[in-house]
Amino acid sequence: MVSNHKVGGGRAVTEYRHPLLARINPYLVCLRELPDPHARRRVRWTPLAASLAATLMALDAAGTLGVRCEEALVCLGADFARHRRVGRTYNGLAKALTRQSQTVLPMVKEELRAHARRVMASIPTTAGWTLLAVDGSKEDLPRTKDNEERFGIGDNGVFPQALVTAIVEVHTGLPWDWRIDKASVCEKNHLMEMAADLPGEALLLADGNFVGYPIWSALHEGGKRFLIRVGGNIGLLTGLWPEARIERHRDIVYAWPKPRRRELAPLRLRLIRVGSKSNPVFLLTNVLDHRRLSKRAAGAVYRKRWGVELFYRTFKRTMGFAKLRSRSGVRAKVELEWGLIAATIAALIGIESLAAGRKDVRRLSPAALLRALRSCLMGGDPGAHAHRAARRLREALGQALRDRYRRRAGKDSRHRPITKHTPKPLKLKPPRIRRATPAERDAARQNYPASAA
Repeated sequence: MVSNHKVGGGRAVTEYRHPLLARINPYLVCLRELPDPHARRRVRWTPLAASLAATLMALDAAGTLGVRCEEALVCLGADFARHRRVGRTYNGLAKALTRQSQTVLPMVKEELRAHARRVMASIPTTAGWTLLAVDGSKEDLPRTKDNEERFGIGDNGVFPQALVTAIVEVHTGLPWDWRIDKASVCEKNHLMEMAADLPGEALLLADGNFVGYPIWSALHEGGKRFLIRVGGNIGLLTGLWPEARIERHRDIVYAWPKPRRRELAPLRLRLIRVGSKSNPVFLLTNVLDHRRLSKRAAGAVYRKRWGVELFYRTFKRTMGFAKLRSRSGVRAKVELEWGLIAATIAALIGIESLAAGRKDVRRLSPAALLRALRSCLMGGDPGAHAHRAARRLREALGQALRDRYRRRAGKDSRHRPITKHTPKPLKLKPPRIRRATPAERDAARQNYPASAA
């Protein structure tokens, strides 16, 4: 809990009395000596103070942003109020966060990614892989003119929405990277932006929204491994190089867009069929070695993709970000950014706490984790009993574990009876596969002879 640096721009403070600040501070270490990059005068909300307040507000469960700000100030008062360096209003905090966002947010996200890379080493692998999953979700916004102009009307056709595309570690719900944009933007574009920063040892899991030669080739050329569900909306080729040794495996297929075959080389992939005969699932991967990813392992691994759906449920429902509260488009984006940063910091705190107690970090319970953090936040200034508050928080974090209950039947809703308007279960058609023609094989040998190796 020791922190030998200037807090909030005031004189040196050698200890965070509030245990929650002591837990959050190591993940914002990059902001210790950073001045306000755009302020022309002395400010009360320095980047470090504003970032701590924004993180506390995102973890809070209060209804309005103003109340969240007041409760964050009570928590900050344990260390900041003595030096009279922190602002006292939400409007001042929001202005500071907006003003500092272009400088502070990239630094904080890079710092969190470094911490995430380190803690992932403590998460046991599945079939030899570190599993990351990508998916998108839309967040509702207040119906204001500014939000509509910045984000546009969502699929509902009524109120504005923001699209969040996140890459998440599937066991713990630890966010690795994310993008925020208009509701009309394609998730695949976000993934192509984030692909370069994926860890090399990871296997990326995705559903049928992330299909197509451009995104597969971008991942493959960057040395990233993926396992993606595909359906009848894609076409694949077989037998492009019958003489190649690798084509003796029946699951080898090629993605080669017909309009641009003179510019783009065929992309060799592996199509894996898992599931039952009545409801098969088709998975496409660039891991061609059966020993590295067997058919059975592929089916087990892909089921772990559900972890990204659980992350969004936690973010929207448990943390309360199903609908944002900012009425300005710029502030709404800042609110969403700090919500995701707070979710990352919370997951890092939970993982490190369980790892310190030699417990399985894959059993981290996001709900229990947030209860522990919120209980500490609402405790206010611990004063002379800081060591007791820190011990209670440490004990609560060490017990933030999921139970071992295993569901034996399907989860049916009691409140939604089946009617004629109830949508039928989604059943993807198999991908369209055909054997390459002699002309296509000749073109592949002439233009891309090295690909046959």
